[in-house]
Amino acid sequence: PSGKNPDAVLFEPTQRHVFAFNGGSHDATVIDAATDSVITKIPLPGRPEFSVTDGAGNVFVNIEDSSVILRLDAATLKTTASWSLAPGQTPTGLAIDIAGHRLFSVCDNNKMIILDSQTGKLIAAPAIGEGADAVAFDAAHQLVFSSNGESGNMTVVQAVALSGYNAIQTLSTKVGARTMAVDPSSGAVYTVSAALGPKPPASPSNPKRRPAILPDSFVVLVYSR
Repeated sequence: PSGKNPDAVLFEPTQRHVFAFNGGSHDATVIDAATDSVITKIPLPGRPEFSVTDGAGNVFVNIEDSSVILRLDAATLKTTASWSLAPGQTPTGLAIDIAGHRLFSVCDNNKMIILDSQTGKLIAAPAIGEGADAVAFDAAHQLVFSSNGESGNMTVVQAVALSGYNAIQTLSTKVGARTMAVDPSSGAVYTVSAALGPKPPASPSNPKRRPAILPDSFVVLVYSR
């Protein structure tokens, strides 16, 4: 069992734990991968979004409604740091450059926030498109990709400190293309979308209602260097 409305799942290799981050119950369920049993639940100060690990015992997670990144210790299962994402607001996707000690968080106010993963220091805040939901890092080519579903494009940021982490390309994709993955061997980028119907009106219980997907319109979009 997990908590309410799990939105991200992560395997942490040093302790061999699975973390399920639950947006509805504001906590993380920690599961022993060997026994499939729940070890504990870690309370969180808001709605968790995406999560990453550095492979050395640290787990990082975006907290959407308080615009912070938490650092969790996989051994003690305690929060060891809370870092502001200002000037970013309402973070969604999160990626990590393990060798370069960088965290890349995409935010609803059209910013990619880049933090030092050891100190939480703000490194850069390049502009991205609207409706970013995922971010991915290509270590081989030192590129960061932000998939901007509402803009129908993808922002490509050069992840080189001396260049100031500049956006070097805005790649046209498709409206609704939000989820994304990068093949580390080839550098190919994958995202998905579909044709969308009219957007239903917002309600107090569901202020961010999504349009319906039209039948037989789902596509996988592949972009290469």
